[in-house]
Amino acid sequence: MLKLRFPFGGVWLEVYGDYHTHCRNSDGRQTVEQILRAASHRGLKEVAVTDHGPLAAVIGVKNPEVYLGLKQEADEINAAGSEVKLLVGAEANIRDRQGTLDLPAYVINELDILIVGLHPYTLPTSVKEGFELYARNSLRHLGPGQRRKAIDANTKAMVEALNHNPQIDILSHPGLFFTVDVEEVARACIKNDVFFEINCGHEHPPVSDIMKAETTGVNFIINSDAHFEDTVGQLDYGIEIVSRIGIEPDRVINLGKGGGYVEWCKKKKACRYS
Repeated sequence: MLKLRFPFGGVWLEVYGDYHTHCRNSDGRQTVEQILRAASHRGLKEVAVTDHGPLAAVIGVKNPEVYLGLKQEADEINAAGSEVKLLVGAEANIRDRQGTLDLPAYVINELDILIVGLHPYTLPTSVKEGFELYARNSLRHLGPGQRRKAIDANTKAMVEALNHNPQIDILSHPGLFFTVDVEEVARACIKNDVFFEINCGHEHPPVSDIMKAETTGVNFIINSDAHFEDTVGQLDYGIEIVSRIGIEPDRVINLGKGGGYVEWCKKKKACRYS
């Protein structure tokens, strides 16, 4: 067993859990059993399977009910005395500038964890929103004016998603694929008690953006975004940055000091959905 431990300020800190992984229900190349095995090997106490929402082409689950089946499976695994607690979540897709998600409330209410993010090839709520968010993002290379419009649209979509969906726990890889105003997004995370993710699978955000976010006082979570068994719990990128920048350990929610999911979960709150 490998222990995810690293030195900080003269003490050794342990990572409690990895709360962003994907299995074969979406675009992952691993089973739930393989995720649990890898998490155990890494010495984690918890791991979450958080497959993509259904309206992202190719990478999404077939339908929202997939999560309910996975939740039942997790309940059985945990009841049988799994060494690593298995949590079930979703990485929902933001569909428009109003922050609409691609999961219905009846599914969100059953999830342990809700992650949201912007992803390419997501079905928008209208043709207009498709242009303003996804097409405009593709035009951002045409000049500073187009880039600014894209950043404004991306930022608005993220901020509105956070403002209108109070069950959100984690904002995934902020700025990946869709450049945003990092400080404005981080402030929205603070307002809505959402964790700003340091995503080790994509090694994103870059150090410069994490430093900007850190100045706002936002809290972080380090996740693997693992799609393969050998990357579950692979958190070196985030650990190295947290140590280098000197982010206080109590601002990184999945360090041992922060405890597990029961310390920060959100439940049974209204959300905006399609």
